Amino acid sequence: MIQYILIAWMMGDVMLDELLQELYESNLWMILIAMPVLIAVWSVIGARFSEKIRVLNTVIFALAVMMIIYVTVFSRGESEPGVDLMPLSSFERAKVNREIYRAMVMNILLFFPFGLSLPFLLKGSAGRRVLLTIAAACLLSVSVEIIQLIFRIGLTETDDVICNTFGAALGGLSYPLSQLWIRLSERRKKTI
Repeated sequence: MIQYILIAWMMGDVMLDELLQELYESNLWMILIAMPVLIAVWSVIGARFSEKIRVLNTVIFALAVMMIIYVTVFSRGESEPGVDLMPLSSFERAKVNREIYRAMVMNILLFFPFGLSLPFLLKGSAGRRVLLTIAAACLLSVSVEIIQLIFRIGLTETDDVICNTFGAALGGLSYPLSQLWIRLSERRKKTI
């Protein structure tokens, strides 16, 4: 997936926009299943190759930030600004327009790679790394919403911040899980 985004980015934003549209229209159940699978796979890779994948995590993190900024700021046209600061109001609107559920899942997915990679780049305990990741994602999301409001490029929503932060938190679970794999592996070696 990342390699397709890189190729699309190099070939121009028209192709990238087409790829993003295709992702947006993809099967939601596949996305919802893929995220926990990626958490498990990335945690095992992180446990086995923690130092060796630092560069890869750096690249994924940088691409995630660039993608977030592109999708939320640069790929949008001018629109009538709006503000919805009522937390979880999207669920009410989704009763009438089920497409809002898709938008919420996409907001979660957008920040998922951010959360998947950042904890592996930070220092400190697993809890501290995940909390810093969540805080950074929340700060980035709030910044994006403010930029959207100032430049009139989208609806400023509390729910976007909630979904974005949740996506990063979900991805961030890969790090403590990798630490669990390491402890289990060490415990197994001691019993052998």
